Amino acid sequence: MIEFENISKKYPNGKVAVEDINLKFETGEFICLIGTSGSGKTTCMRMINRMLEPSTGKILIDGKDILEYNEVDLRRHIGYVIQQIGLMPHMTIYQNIVMVPKLLKWSEEKMRAVAEELIDRVDLPRSFLDRYPSELSGGQQQRIGVIRALAADQNIILMDEPFGALDPLTRESLQKLVKKLQVELGKTVVFVTHDIDEAIKLGDKVAIMDSGSVVQFDTVENILLNPANDFVKNLIGEDRLNEAQFNIDVVENIMMRNPYTINVNDKASNILTMMHKNRVDTLFVVDDEHKLLGVVDIFDSRKSIFKGEHIKDFMKHAESISVDTKVKDAAYYINTLQYRNLPVVNDDNVLVGIVTRAVIVDCVYENFWKGYIPEDEQHEEE
Repeated sequence: MIEFENISKKYPNGKVAVEDINLKFETGEFICLIGTSGSGKTTCMRMINRMLEPSTGKILIDGKDILEYNEVDLRRHIGYVIQQIGLMPHMTIYQNIVMVPKLLKWSEEKMRAVAEELIDRVDLPRSFLDRYPSELSGGQQQRIGVIRALAADQNIILMDEPFGALDPLTRESLQKLVKKLQVELGKTVVFVTHDIDEAIKLGDKVAIMDSGSVVQFDTVENILLNPANDFVKNLIGEDRLNEAQFNIDVVENIMMRNPYTINVNDKASNILTMMHKNRVDTLFVVDDEHKLLGVVDIFDSRKSIFKGEHIKDFMKHAESISVDTKVKDAAYYINTLQYRNLPVVNDDNVLVGIVTRAVIVDCVYENFWKGYIPEDEQHEEE
């Protein structure tokens, strides 16, 4: 738990960065700090690991004032991810990941095991551990930056606009990755952003700041449905506020229940038969427990079948969403990121449904457009 008690930060020149901040972050929460430039969001985050020290008030971690901790020891036990990534170019990826564990004098065996486990979690090959940062793309380097912050098993992770310099697709992928890791590992994340969509997507709670003060601190849903004042309304934007009134549902309630699938152990030649019979161009690949493994499409399948390959050898990765994904997020993936459809999985990765573009269009019509069409025209459509 992290608590801000009457925190203020004032500089010798008289500038007030933040004033009278009172916040409480529960263990395992994903907290987003957002506001305009100079609002104090980064100042608040940097005071948690004493990169900056408060002028007045207390910051407590699990009930203990951070000023009672050794400054260096405190920082080693709090992960930190920055926008510029900060990987050491002369060190291998492995050496970058284990920088803090090495300072904590972990054994080589333990450090290697942790590095391998973490790089597996971010879907990068273990061979990357022996490469140098310059050999990786920007998105791959940022993944390494994220797991480096987790390498010493820190319970608190600070993230200072880590994805601001990335292209939209890479940014989307890393947002999903960070949220997934945070939930799986139970970390407390304090995330600074200037992007309201990012805050809405990632945060369990959001602290909206302006001129050194907290304007509103609440769950995403409560902020969208009950903005505190005009500043919050303007920051969120009219479109998002309108969406929030209608679109807080989850995809479990709109998905198609029976997507077309093929077992990974079936004959590859069955793929084309099933596609032709069901008039589809893709099939989701599942195992005997109906867990999602991948996807095959008609073009790759045709070539691979003639080569006598097994399904597992040519299936592609299938991006999936969970049953509790918000409908608005599914609409974003399909409309903006141009996914044709999205498989839906439960907590055990069992394929339970599919969200298609047609389903999203129906949902948007019901929630947004139906009310604008004159009643007599609606009857004519029916």
